[in-house]
Amino acid sequence: MPDLDTNAEEIEKVEPALDAADASKEAEQSADANSSTATDAKTAEKDTLSVVRDVVDARTGSAASSADSAEAGQKSGAATPKEPDNENYTDVPFHKHPRFQHVVSELKTARTDQQRYQNVENFLQEQGLSGDEAANLLVIGGLIKTNPAEAWKAMKPVVEKVLIAAGELLPEDLKAMVDKGEMKPEVALEVSRSRAAVQSTEARVNFDRQRQESRQQSDARNAILGTVSSWEAERKLRDPNFDAKQPALQREIAWLQTKEGRPNTPEGVRAQLQKAYDTVSAAHVAPAPVRQQRPAIRPVTGGQVNGSVRPEIKSTLDAVNAVVARRAG
Repeated sequence: MPDLDTNAEEIEKVEPALDAADASKEAEQSADANSSTATDAKTAEKDTLSVVRDVVDARTGSAASSADSAEAGQKSGAATPKEPDNENYTDVPFHKHPRFQHVVSELKTARTDQQRYQNVENFLQEQGLSGDEAANLLVIGGLIKTNPAEAWKAMKPVVEKVLIAAGELLPEDLKAMVDKGEMKPEVALEVSRSRAAVQSTEARVNFDRQRQESRQQSDARNAILGTVSSWEAERKLRDPNFDAKQPALQREIAWLQTKEGRPNTPEGVRAQLQKAYDTVSAAHVAPAPVRQQRPAIRPVTGGQVNGSVRPEIKSTLDAVNAVVARRAG
């Protein structure tokens, strides 16, 4: 069994080794702590840099977006159309100006309305309808859709006239004969229809003749008006004093129409106009042309006659002698 001294020596040998081991562990722990601290510092530094970058990127992006929005605003402001110049029409070409386009649109609408009105007028003339008759038919047509009872009251007299004119209703004379038993209803109806057919044919012939006469009168009136216009335009080109002759010419034409009547053909109108014009031209005195007075020519005074030489003046005495000689001469 070892003694106490031996144990003490062994303990003394072991203690330095333990102290060295403890020191190495503490060094390792401190190194680990230092490395973790450095890592934490680097991580914190990286986080700080990333935050700074994010802030810078955000500010740069906001500035870029602001610049883009400002540029877009400028472009939109530049693209904003100006107010139209309705006085001088200098903003766009005249034929593309909104006001001109509006006037053209109104003109097209007016032409369309005029064409429609002319079509209605032509139809009424072709059918021989007056304005009142056309208005009554339109009123009845409207009542048929809105108030059939009133429509029947308004159209019943018209329908009765149409039935009698077509022979579907017996006229008074045939109806009286049927009532007396002098004629059977079937025979009376056939007679009524035969009469209606003959009367319809006669009415159609008369209507066509009247329409033809009206058309001929309208054509003749237009031809006479055209002859008067062409003759007047021709006279104005050839006669510079035609406007001055107009009052006397109108009086002469009125007197000729009371004496000879009003011509109804273009040739007769032209002959009467020429006759009145010749009479007025023979009695017309053209006004004398106004002459412009020229300013009077004044003779030139002063100077000297060609070929004469003035004496050279060298002193006051020479000047006095020259004046005396000029006055004496």
